[in-house]
Amino acid sequence: MRSPDQNPSSSFMAVLGILVGVAVAQVALAAAEAPLTQTAPVAGTAAVAAPLSGQQVYRTVCIACHAPPGVGGAPALGNADAWAPRIAQGMDTLAAHALNGFTGKTGVMPKKGERIDLSDEEIIGAVEYMVGQVAR
Repeated sequence: MRSPDQNPSSSFMAVLGILVGVAVAQVALAAAEAPLTQTAPVAGTAAVAAPLSGQQVYRTVCIACHAPPGVGGAPALGNADAWAPRIAQGMDTLAAHALNGFTGKTGVMPKKGERIDLSDEEIIGAVEYMVGQVAR
């Protein structure tokens, strides 16, 4: 028998709480007992990120040093005077310096701007973007 002070909804909530607790415990146990195996991805399901454009690489990486006025001897974006002697060396040299790093008279270019996770093509695209800003 129920006492007159006992609320029927509080009993229902208590039973519901117990049932939810049991269900959560069962899920946790099932997960703990599941074998820890790594499955091979299904062909065609691996997501491949699109490469960043030169402008995107500049805006996320190169801007730290190459934004006007330029940091540590880095030629600032759009500064024709600072870029001219570098451009005169040719795109192959500029790309090699950006990819492999370079220490010059005016500063240091870290290898891939210290973003070795970027592809060579992405870094070269950023160099081409920056050089293109001078040619405008």
